[in-house]
Order: sequence, then C-alpha cells, then structure tokens
Amino acid sequence: MSESCRMTRVVCFMVSAVSLGILAGCGIPLDDQARDLVIDLPDALLPAESTTTEEPIPPALATETVQIYLARADQDDRMVLHPVDREIQGDGSINVILAEVLAGPSLIEQEAELVSPFAEGSTVVGTVLQDGLLEIHLDSLEGFPQDDSTGNRLAFAMLVCTAVDLVVGAEIDRVAILLDGETGLEPINAPVSDGEPPVEGFPVTCENYVSFLVSEPDLGA
Repeated sequence: MSESCRMTRVVCFMVSAVSLGILAGCGIPLDDQARDLVIDLPDALLPAESTTTEEPIPPALATETVQIYLARADQDDRMVLHPVDREIQGDGSINVILAEVLAGPSLIEQEAELVSPFAEGSTVVGTVLQDGLLEIHLDSLEGFPQDDSTGNRLAFAMLVCTAVDLVVGAEIDRVAILLDGETGLEPINAPVSDGEPPVEGFPVTCENYVSFLVSEPDLGA
C-alpha cells in the first residue's frame, strides 16, 4: 500500500473519531435502532389542514295545493266525480297535476271511499296548450280499463274534467288525448258518456261526461 493511501486512512479515522466525540459531547444518544423524534413545530411549519368541501344541501322544494277529480259512489250508488286537494312539489304544471289523477287515491282517500279506475301502466309524457285546446300525451293506455265500460269512461272523465275544471290559471275548454307511439303522436278516440261521440281523433270536453258530475240541488223543490 502506498504512503499516500495510509495517510488518507489515518486522516479519515481521525475525522471519524473527532465527530463521534463531538456528538457524544453534545449529548445526542447513539442508538442501535432508529426511533421516532417528537418535535413541536411552529404553526408556520405545520402542514395545512385539509379542507373537505361538502355538497350543499338543496333547499326543500316548495309545495302548493291543487285539486284533482277522483270518484265515489253517491247515495244512489252512481259513480260521480269528487274534487280532492293534493299537496304537490314543483311548479304546479299541468303535467304534474294530471300525473296525480293517474296515481289514484291515497290511503286516507281510500278510507274516505274515494276510488279510481286507473291502474299502473300509463304516464303523462307531455302536454301542449294552445287556444284553449289541451293535448295530453300518454305513453300507453295500459293504465285505463280495457273495455267499453263505465270504468273506462270514468277514467277519461277524471282526466278531462280535471284539466277543464280544476287547473288554475289555464284557459282549457277542450282536451285531445294522443298516444306517443313508435310512429309519433297518434290521436285516440276518447269514449264519452254523454252527447254525440266525437269525430275520430277530435277533442272532447267535460260536457261529454256530465253524467259523472254531481247534480246541483234544486233549491226550489
């Protein structure tokens, strides 16, 4: 080994010895294994707290009271239309109101002997109001009674007369019901209980269902 190499090793040994002495003198323990250091850092050096953004809770939708027609048997066991109040959420649009007709009576309304001929299977998919004519667009007629019966005519009476008599703020005097099929909107012939049957595809009015309306008492009798 050369003289320069020996001198380098001696110098390295002396530096190491001096370093160990300094560390020992400063009181820093030399452990065989690593250990955690607990240090109180100044606030400026602490990591920033996480800021988790919570989704805002949407405000409760406003409700309003509307009226729809359901049905009940009168003293002569004749089915007649009967207006009921409904609390609905939303803007009180014609679509929402007519959807309540198709939904039928609530449990409380059933206890009050209110009924509906509708079953599940029909949905109002749109309405168009122009010059007093309301078009009601349905996705199917599966929710209607599938025969030429009093129940079938009563179902159309509830839908038509609710639109004509009970929708507040809309000037509706006649109703056309259209089926939204594969080839587009197709008008259907609404069965009526009173008056002449309409021409195929023509609209109907609540006057076509007067036999389902409650007669006004004759005060002069």
